[in-house]
Amino acid sequence: FRSLFVMALVISVSYYVNHDPEDEGNSTATPLNISTDVTETPNLLQLMSWPIPEKPAPDWSGDYIDPSQLEMAVGAGKAALMARDMLETRTPTLSLLSPSYRHQKTVRTNARADQLARAGYVMDVATRTLVNSSGKAMTGGSVGKGPDFDADWMSKEACADGPQPPFACNPTPYRTSDGTCNNLNHPYKWGVTLRPFRRVIQPDYADGVSAPRVSSDMGALPSAREVSVTVHRPLYQDDPDFTVMLAVWGQFMDHDITATALSQAVGGKSISCCKVFTSHSSVDQHPECFPVPLADGDPFYNQWNISCMEFVRSAPAPSCHFGPREQLNQASSYLDGSVVYGPYDSVVNKLRSFQGGQLRMYTTEDGRTLLPTSTDPTDGCNQQEEALKGQYCFESGDPRANENLHLTTMHLILARQHNRVAQQLSQLNPVWSDERLFQESRRIVVAQMQHITYNEFLPIILGDHLMDSLELRPKTSGYFTGYNATVDVTVANHFATAAFRFAHTLLPGLAKMLGNDTSSTEYVEMHKMLFNPFRLYSPGQLDNTLRGALNTTMQKFNPHFSNEVTEHLFERPVAVKGPFPCGLDLVSLNIQRGRDHGLPSYPVWRELCGLTRPASFEDLQGVMNPDSIQHISLIYNPWHRALLPWRPIKCIASEGGNVQEHPVSTAV
Repeated sequence: FRSLFVMALVISVSYYVNHDPEDEGNSTATPLNISTDVTETPNLLQLMSWPIPEKPAPDWSGDYIDPSQLEMAVGAGKAALMARDMLETRTPTLSLLSPSYRHQKTVRTNARADQLARAGYVMDVATRTLVNSSGKAMTGGSVGKGPDFDADWMSKEACADGPQPPFACNPTPYRTSDGTCNNLNHPYKWGVTLRPFRRVIQPDYADGVSAPRVSSDMGALPSAREVSVTVHRPLYQDDPDFTVMLAVWGQFMDHDITATALSQAVGGKSISCCKVFTSHSSVDQHPECFPVPLADGDPFYNQWNISCMEFVRSAPAPSCHFGPREQLNQASSYLDGSVVYGPYDSVVNKLRSFQGGQLRMYTTEDGRTLLPTSTDPTDGCNQQEEALKGQYCFESGDPRANENLHLTTMHLILARQHNRVAQQLSQLNPVWSDERLFQESRRIVVAQMQHITYNEFLPIILGDHLMDSLELRPKTSGYFTGYNATVDVTVANHFATAAFRFAHTLLPGLAKMLGNDTSSTEYVEMHKMLFNPFRLYSPGQLDNTLRGALNTTMQKFNPHFSNEVTEHLFERPVAVKGPFPCGLDLVSLNIQRGRDHGLPSYPVWRELCGLTRPASFEDLQGVMNPDSIQHISLIYNPWHRALLPWRPIKCIASEGGNVQEHPVSTAV
């Protein structure tokens, strides 16, 4: 068994950084007239008041809307949902062997979220119907918060804007699995699972309601793949100070607080978009499709005659009022160990053994404990040839546990740690019940996860200067007394969709597997570690994987990405590739996801953070390196260079702009 204290040591010798979580809140005030030089950024952040208030939604203008109009709009939404269900009976699905199927299974949507997403689709269509019928003209941005609607799919507690009495909160010393009753003033809304992400800035949709973002003059943006190829091309620069373990912990921690629901067909089936997109089939395109077009001369996909990359929009979250589309978080926003235990009681109970406070584990023939197995052949991970050996993928608190081998090891180590703590507590307190042993062990493991994150991870991410000035370090003695019940901890949309994806640029092309003698080194291409946890069935491979990760340097933080993630994402092993010779482009998917969510462009975020808003590419000097500026201008400038040379910079994606910036001092 491995203690979490060993994990703390692992993280302490592994580094990386970029995003300040405090950036989730932002000021609506005029930008401060302070130098944008990177050395001034920490000082600027200290001058701001925290948390920064969110930018309010615009007023819903227009004529008075009577209840019959609201009912008519909702009726149109329900009719559209029925039509979509009918469409799904005749539209194609993805092959289980395709990279896109594996991608959709990575961000799978559970049954509870799927029901809410269906209601969200109704409200999405209803809002567009209401806007069109009321004559409210929209040419981009956000339509604003519309009339309230008493919907049966949302509880009154979840719809309340003001504080709510915690009348139904059980006075237990243990936190709930779904985040309810953490904040007693907003027990069923703030930070709770299956709630919309928080918006710091209102979304920027082409129609003000839900259509993906377009350029500032309402024209089409360049293809996400074109941006990836031009701006984020590979450039291999090792960072000898930092190892891949920091990115591993970052992903593990990220999965504890973010799990964006994805649109899916009835019954949880996958949605295929490219077959219709490329064949011009008479079958209508699914309304949740937003595929990435690939150019004829694409430097990689052209050799395979691939002209389209599958992409399905994130599921719409239901709302208590008419308004722009929001997205649904299936995880709680608290760092509460849901990645280990599950975000709902039903998942928690499935993972428990109900004996001695322990989690269920699979025991190998030689007595090693692994995570419980999943025998679902459609989960995107299980492989027939491995199943014939009796080797299956695993179950944990988060369905993404098998997404890559390093991530699976984190799930396994934390599950083992829980059982180790439970065993020790049982020896010290033999009269404790299974329930108390489980909850106390969970409490300790969650505290250890929080300690590693705040004591080891965040100082590397933010730098010592910001950690100290913003008082983010855990206290070495005494108790914390700064709890603020008025702060909405709900994870921000831009954080989950753009800012915290910075670690993708850190991933190397090869990972090491290192034996006991450190001389028997095996190198594995990163894409071959995806959905491939079967190595853990062999004795010693968990240790080899961890030793290798500790000896694999990360890539320097910059705008460049390995072709392992821009060409081979979720690529199948050679033996089972079949008609799918290559993988996906993660950078394209990230950019497309930002447009899907209506994230405003990069200059808008700079302004809201109190930084100067660039009006031209020349204004980015000192913020980004010259090479980055040149390539960004190449991709965003062609349409407007002659007539409107100031406009293209408004189109830079937030998820692309943030990885172009120089990091602040003492932060990677």
